Parts: sequence; structure tokens; C-alpha cells
Amino acid sequence: MTDRMEDQMNVNLLDCTLRDGGHVNNASFGKGTMQQIVQKLVKSKVDLIELGFLMNGDHSCDQSRYKQIESAYDLLPDDTGKQDFAVMIRPDWYDIGNLSKCDGRIQKIRFAFYYRDFKLLVKQVDYVRNHGYNFFLNPVNIMSYSDVELRSLLREVKTLQPYGVAIVDTFGSLMKEDLKRVYQALEDNLPETTAITLHLHENMSLSFSLAQEFIALHNKNRKVYIDGSLLGMGRIPGNLCIEVIMVYLNNHCDKNYELAPVYDAIYEHIEPIKHKIPWGYSPAYFLTAVYKMHRSYAEFLLEKEELSCSDIDAILLNIQEKKDKDHYNESLVERLYRSHIQSKAMSKRQRRS
Repeated sequence: MTDRMEDQMNVNLLDCTLRDGGHVNNASFGKGTMQQIVQKLVKSKVDLIELGFLMNGDHSCDQSRYKQIESAYDLLPDDTGKQDFAVMIRPDWYDIGNLSKCDGRIQKIRFAFYYRDFKLLVKQVDYVRNHGYNFFLNPVNIMSYSDVELRSLLREVKTLQPYGVAIVDTFGSLMKEDLKRVYQALEDNLPETTAITLHLHENMSLSFSLAQEFIALHNKNRKVYIDGSLLGMGRIPGNLCIEVIMVYLNNHCDKNYELAPVYDAIYEHIEPIKHKIPWGYSPAYFLTAVYKMHRSYAEFLLEKEELSCSDIDAILLNIQEKKDKDHYNESLVERLYRSHIQSKAMSKRQRRS
């Protein structure tokens, strides 16, 4: 094994198909399908498998959402290999009192949080730690933090002693120079015992390139995780394709992920979903990434069939306030849309006169 390959042995893959992919189909995969997906991911030797969300409410056994963590146990095969399993919590979506003690089957909790919920996060983290779980912290839209804000956040995060902290590119706006800057902030402010995770979206079709950059950047003494999903399944435009990064890691980092089970899972379970509810690159989502704003603006405007891509661009350009970029403001985009349509109609009448 070369020195370069030895440097990469701390690189791990996390599959988030059942959690992030659930944004596509309301998490309604079907219990049998979820069991088969997990079984195939176990055979692929992916390092960490995220089984879905812990979330308040009543959920079907066919959904990858659970009020009690015991409901997710039904997805685990008899032979779980050497894999770890996780679920995700958003503190504002879950009553942590519903979480029972860790029995070893699911050992990791990932917290996705907005800074506004940090006090609630601290309480839930204490509960999770006392119940025997390791936990990751995933700050939503890390690109919205200035350098000063990010380093301040990391100082607070460090005191919670998480198992890992994530670089979450919520809006798909991360570029190579941004990744270097954010990664260095985490490297400088977190102990080497804390893992760093990378979660990418495909707005700019850069996720595979950024994942390779992340591998090159990472401190060889620190464990890192790269999130991916089968066929990139995730809220439009999707995530890093786990099968693509698997091949790269096998070829360049001396990993031994099994591809055949992954391809079977894609063919049997994921492609049929994509035929009904497609995801992938879209110019409208590219524009929201360029302007570093919430992708729900693209979703809203794409429902208006009379809008061209240039129309969408013109409307998005009028969203200027940082608070409106970071948090979707439907009333604002509705007003901007109506104003744009009226303006176009007036221009059309003037050209005719």
C-alpha cells in the first residue's frame, strides 16, 4: 500500500438515501423496499447507513420516518456486517423524550439544526449523550455563516464534544475555494478526534469534484465521512451519487466497496422512483445556488409554466436581503412573480401600440 493510500484510510462513506432521498417521495419507499435497500448497502460495505428521520407525528411503517427509534430496527438485516447505522433529528421537529436508550443497534444520531435552535440542540444533545449515542452536528446551510460567525459557532460546538461535525452545502452553492475556507475553519477549531462530514447537493453539478477536493484536503489523522445517496436521490436537484464516489475511492484510496449490490438497488428500487419523480440538474436550481438562496424559490417558480429561465433569473435577482435568501419567503416571491408578469404584459402591450 502506498503512503498516499494509507493517508486515505480514514475516509468513510455515509449513505443517506432513506433520509435525504425521502424528500423526493415523502419518505414512502415501502417497508420491504427499505429492508432490501439496507441489505444491499450492507453488502456494499458502505461505512454508515442513515435509516431516516426521527420525527414527531404518526408515520406509516412504509415510511423512513419514525416517532420511536425502535421502528427503524425493522430495517436491519440479521447480519449487519461491520456497518454503523444512524438516524437524523431536527431539534425543532422532535420531542427528544420519545428516544429510548441506545441498545447498540443504532449507535449514531445526526442533528441538523439552524442556529436559532441552538439552545434546544444543547438540551437534546445532553439527552442523547446520556442515553448512550454518539452524535454528529450538521449546521444547516454552513455557507450562510460569515468567517467570524462560523468560528464562533465552532467554539460553541466544540464544547458539546460531538462525534462529528458536517459541512452542509444546503443550497448547493459551495465552490472549491469555499470548501477550502470552511474545511480549514473546522480543522483549526475542532480536535482531531472529531470527525468531519461533507454533505453536498448537485445544483452546480460540482459534488463529485468537491468530494475529490475534500479527500485531498483532509487531515490524514482525522476520520472524515462523505455523504452520498443511490443515484443521487434527494430533494431536487439531488445529492452526490454514492456509486460514483465508491468507484473513485476504490480506485484511488484502496477501498473495497462492493458495487454490484449498489447497482442492483438502483435498478430495482431507485430508478423506478426517478421515472415517476425525476431529480437532477436544473437551470433554476443552478440559479438559486449562484445567488446563494433557498431552493424553494426555484420550486415555486418552476410551477409557473409561463416562466422561462431568464424570467426566473430576473425574479431571483430581486431577492436581496440575506434573511430572505437564507429562509424561504413565499409571500415575497409571490409578489415578485406577480410584478414580473405585470411588467412583461405591459411591455408587450407597449410593443403592439
